[in-house]
Amino acid sequence: MQNPSKDIVIPKENQDILKVFVQTMPTAVAMLDDQLRYIITSNQWFTETNLEKTDLVGKFHYDVVPDIPERWKETHRRCLKGEHIKCEEDVFIRSNGNTEYLRWEVLPWYKTSTVIGGIIIYAEHITERKIVEKKMEKMLTKLRKSNTELKQFAHMCAHDLTEPLRTITNYIHLVEEKVQTDDLQDIHNYLNIIRDGATYMRALVQGILNYSQMGLYKPNKALINLEKIIKNAQITFAKKIKEKNAILEWENLPEVYGDMTLLTQVMHNLISNALKFNTNERPTIKIIAEEQEDFWHLSVTDNGIGIDKKYHATIFNIFVRLHSKSKYPGSGIGLASSKKVIEDHGGEMGVKSSLNNGSTFWFTLPKK
Repeated sequence: MQNPSKDIVIPKENQDILKVFVQTMPTAVAMLDDQLRYIITSNQWFTETNLEKTDLVGKFHYDVVPDIPERWKETHRRCLKGEHIKCEEDVFIRSNGNTEYLRWEVLPWYKTSTVIGGIIIYAEHITERKIVEKKMEKMLTKLRKSNTELKQFAHMCAHDLTEPLRTITNYIHLVEEKVQTDDLQDIHNYLNIIRDGATYMRALVQGILNYSQMGLYKPNKALINLEKIIKNAQITFAKKIKEKNAILEWENLPEVYGDMTLLTQVMHNLISNALKFNTNERPTIKIIAEEQEDFWHLSVTDNGIGIDKKYHATIFNIFVRLHSKSKYPGSGIGLASSKKVIEDHGGEMGVKSSLNNGSTFWFTLPKK
């Protein structure tokens, strides 16, 4: 037992004054007897504990607040034996499922210098503060990610944009030289190389612009037909599908709630990658939708080259490429953009894959 001089002793003659004092306190305070029946509460107690403002005097605390967790009851028992316990942050899950955050303190009060009369509970609702803290942490995480992407962008500009510019400049000089010799075939070849370099730069810059604008505007959501998106993709990639003798199949695709343009971009990126990173004689791409309670789980599975597990955490970062551009052309923006689109829809995106065993890219979309 603690030194009673540090706890609260209440002389009888001061009880009326104490009641007025407690009731008008700007914090949530409740005074209970040794049977945990209410003696007095502050007006703020009803606000902080979400209780209806009624006369609580004589009522058993656990009847008034029936969803008190066992660990708090243990705290009350310990304090009735003389302990003084406090917690700066605690989680309280109510019977209706709501999660609240509280700061609390419980200490004994004394009838005499040695006889405990009950306990006093101080409580402060800090749920709003926790919500703000979580929002701030989320913003900080986004800022850290943006800072990382900015560094990657600077590196990319120094390399990916400089390289095609150098190629274009060099071949322009060669064209100028060939013009003097009237070698039209070489001139034609050089111009094709220049055009390819310019086309790559244009696609890269457009991809960067598209990515930078994501998150600035909310998706224009409506009920859309996923099967229609896949059929349009089948038309878009018809030439590549025929060249690679590929199979694109799907089953039971639902209507989902989302932005038609953005989700089309996601599906096109995933199908394009499944075709590109595939060396099989018969590439196969299968799209499946599975219904969950609150969301749809969609997956795009292929039998391609697969992805080493050590890269699973980084492939969704912007400008990340696992292969050289000469072997598998690309900007390293597609997966990063797709993940951002899905997150803007309130979903998640991930991958299941291993080297030489194909890949399954999956994402979720809330039903509402």
